[in-house]
Amino acid sequence: MKVKINGKDITFLDTIQVTRSLDSIASIFSLATRFNPDNDDHKELFKPLEYHKIEIFNSKGKVILTGTILNHSFQSDKDIHLVGLSGYSISGILEDVCMPTPYSKYPLESLNRSIKEIAESLCSAYGVGLIVDSSVSGLANQVLESSSASPSDSVKGYISKLTSQKNIVLSHDTKGNVVMFKPNDNAKVDYYFNSENSLAITSSFNGQGMHSQISCVSQPGDEFEGVSLEDKVINPLIKKFRPTTKVLSSGEETDNSKAANNELAAELKNIGVNVKVAALFDDIQPGDIVNVHNHFTYSFAYTRYMVSSVKFTETIDQATTELELVLPETYTGKVPKDILFFYKTHKTHI
Repeated sequence: MKVKINGKDITFLDTIQVTRSLDSIASIFSLATRFNPDNDDHKELFKPLEYHKIEIFNSKGKVILTGTILNHSFQSDKDIHLVGLSGYSISGILEDVCMPTPYSKYPLESLNRSIKEIAESLCSAYGVGLIVDSSVSGLANQVLESSSASPSDSVKGYISKLTSQKNIVLSHDTKGNVVMFKPNDNAKVDYYFNSENSLAITSSFNGQGMHSQISCVSQPGDEFEGVSLEDKVINPLIKKFRPTTKVLSSGEETDNSKAANNELAAELKNIGVNVKVAALFDDIQPGDIVNVHNHFTYSFAYTRYMVSSVKFTETIDQATTELELVLPETYTGKVPKDILFFYKTHKTHI
């Protein structure tokens, strides 16, 4: 990987790590490089608390992160030490600033405005762009009768509260823009991982956090008398009777069906797979679909997973890529297939 700070190349990198996440408003990075206090460029580029712009490029010269340097770590003794730098994508500032935003953005209540309009106003106050993908443009442009934020809410937290109600994934791109979209669970698979081409594969299944049936209910108003306000979704992965019920605290009655699927999507995060491979697979993006097959991790047939995060680590001696994977339905809100069925028909060890 290559690095530029304020447009200037950093020629020596001892260690660099970049972690990109699908449902996060920012990626994070850390690196170690040489600092010469007698070098005027170094004194400027490595000056703490300046929040300098950083760009990180992959082996093909493509930007994989545009961010802000937040943290500096210096050390001096008889040995020569490197300066440690870390930070996040430009859009990460929205995690750190609380509501209210500057006084020009008052009041904290929004009336008859869409999620897109609210988010654009808040993001622009901090120089952050917003991209609404065509996959969610209809939802993002729906007018909300009323929406309000608490003074203690972070900007990111408030926007996330609005998008989660519509099952919109709130993410970011390599240029530091906030992105609203829905991942494509039907995307082409470019990578197949098994025990032969990976350093390690692990899987985890948290049964306590999952239910066989999820119901969502809310109190109807007088104008909705006689209308069913309960919706339920069945999780085919859970055969044992383990029902749960969620009560909607806000939202229209027509949102019940969406809420049930949102709850199922949240529960599917209890299933995860980690794949670690040698070398930098820096063309893999969060939201990509990969296939995994390894009998020792209870994957008896190639199973489609979505990349929820990807970590690139490069040192002088080696490079690795680590993928955190979830079922695609975790982000689409659809009902998953029974991926555990295949154990009855597959006997060989892979």
